[in-house]
Amino acid sequence: MPRINSRYKNSNRICSRGIKERCIIRSLARVPDQTRNSVAKDMARELGLPFSNSYGYVFKELEECLVPNGIVQESGRKKTKMGPRALQESGIPSFRLTDAGMLVAASLDELELEKRVEMVEKCLASKATANPGEFPFYESVLAWFRSDPKVTLQLIETGVSEFIEGRIAHPIIPLLEEERGHSGRGIDRKGKGRRAG
Repeated sequence: MPRINSRYKNSNRICSRGIKERCIIRSLARVPDQTRNSVAKDMARELGLPFSNSYGYVFKELEECLVPNGIVQESGRKKTKMGPRALQESGIPSFRLTDAGMLVAASLDELELEKRVEMVEKCLASKATANPGEFPFYESVLAWFRSDPKVTLQLIETGVSEFIEGRIAHPIIPLLEEERGHSGRGIDRKGKGRRAG
């Protein structure tokens, strides 16, 4: 389970793993399609860690948490002339945020407001493209979001908390429910699977 919002007992401080997960998500929000090496350099710089330590943290959080939980996905392979032959042939994996991961990034108050808004807009655009029959609905959600992003970001934060706790299939659901209002068209909160990209 992601720990981006987990806090130490009797404290308001986010736990160590949560800090590292948030750092990875912020890095991929600012620059998508990065290798572990590139994200680790960001983490080392931001948290004041040795690069070797930050690389280990990035590797662990991607493999054990952020990728399996649908927040980050592999986006491709970058060719390299260094390392073992097998690595040169297969390339180095690069990573980006999923649709759900973009909304997780949008919930991080330490990320710039403009970037948080951009993440939500990208997610909504991706959803509209993937569901042509729902395009007008997603257009209306996007218009509503742009009219008052600070208020609608609070719904995103609620959705992210519920998503991380496993109570809903995608962090966008509270925003969609609010926009649908009393139209009578229900939203499947749990979806068909635990995680949704």
